[in-house]
Amino acid sequence: MPPRPDLGPKPHLGYTESRIDRAAERRTDANGIAALARDRAAAAYVVGGEMILARKGAPNEPLFTLAEAQALAAPTETIFLGLDGGAPRFGIGIAPAAAEELKARDDLLVTDLRSIAVQGLVQPEHLPPIAEAKAILHWHARHRFCANCGALTSTVDAGWRRDCPNCKAQHFPRTE
Repeated sequence: MPPRPDLGPKPHLGYTESRIDRAAERRTDANGIAALARDRAAAAYVVGGEMILARKGAPNEPLFTLAEAQALAAPTETIFLGLDGGAPRFGIGIAPAAAEELKARDDLLVTDLRSIAVQGLVQPEHLPPIAEAKAILHWHARHRFCANCGALTSTVDAGWRRDCPNCKAQHFPRTE
């Protein structure tokens, strides 16, 4: 079937074309991930429930150094997203209540991902890794206990798996 010129060009999907190399082969190396976290170029996206944090500016900056991110609020979870031009990128989860409290700060933008995407509140290259961080951190928040036996699970593989110490089940986030 020929293309329909009356429909115009296909819209650009903001959550595609991530610049991040997921570097999945590094996830199982806890010492390697720790070394990446100490890299001067390491940075993190901070997510508190449905809220994404960014420093206000023109444009707003959603990347924080790991020290800055950890100083905002106590991290609930940290995941390794991959490498952006060799620079390590992480997602750091904070409690939703902590994100809500941070709304009072004049230097921070604390808002939902839809608003960020629709209003263009950050540079477009940040949308895919922010969405990925939010999705995986949300999965962690909802899957702390084993679906097989109910035991508390632990995070492994830089945040891309949860293991049950009781029944030895491995749990993975949906990535489709």
